[in-house]
Amino acid sequence: MSAIPSRLLQWATEAAEAESCQLVDVELVSEGGERIVRVFLEKKDDTLQLDDCAAVSERLSALLDLDDLFPNEYRLEVSSPGLTRPLKKIEDFIRFQGRLAVIQTYAAIPVAHPDGTPASITTGTTGQKKRRNPSKNEQPTPGLTRKIFKGELQGMDDEDTILILVQGSLERIPFKSISKASLDFIC
Repeated sequence: MSAIPSRLLQWATEAAEAESCQLVDVELVSEGGERIVRVFLEKKDDTLQLDDCAAVSERLSALLDLDDLFPNEYRLEVSSPGLTRPLKKIEDFIRFQGRLAVIQTYAAIPVAHPDGTPASITTGTTGQKKRRNPSKNEQPTPGLTRKIFKGELQGMDDEDTILILVQGSLERIPFKSISKASLDFIC
């Protein structure tokens, strides 16, 4: 479906803030010929209640109906984003450090250790495992790429790059390369 109208984002944000909630995401979809506006909310202290969603829905519905943003019928759904909460802003990747996540990129990007070898361990010539410290400037293995990364969020470095631990390997994903990201509860 089309991009989210800026007025819808503004009104959803205003309605959420008026009820002491934060807007996580807005989706505008079409299912079975029906237009659906989905609004996802949260509270910083994780106390979002059904009454909060109902109050935001009432406020937003009144704004949408006044302006007639959608001249035909639509259904408004307001809820929590759930266990697989989307990660949209840089702050989300920092806030949820240590949690499992799935990150999808627009295009395949090089990976540091696609064979699953942990970034912190290598095997020496004697066959003994040795600890190593992967440097920030470590070069990925040439020619090996990935579009989907599942692992534990490690926050960000100082260059707007998301850090995620995938099978023991610390991967670096430029924020601008991310097409979709969400928390995950099984990895």
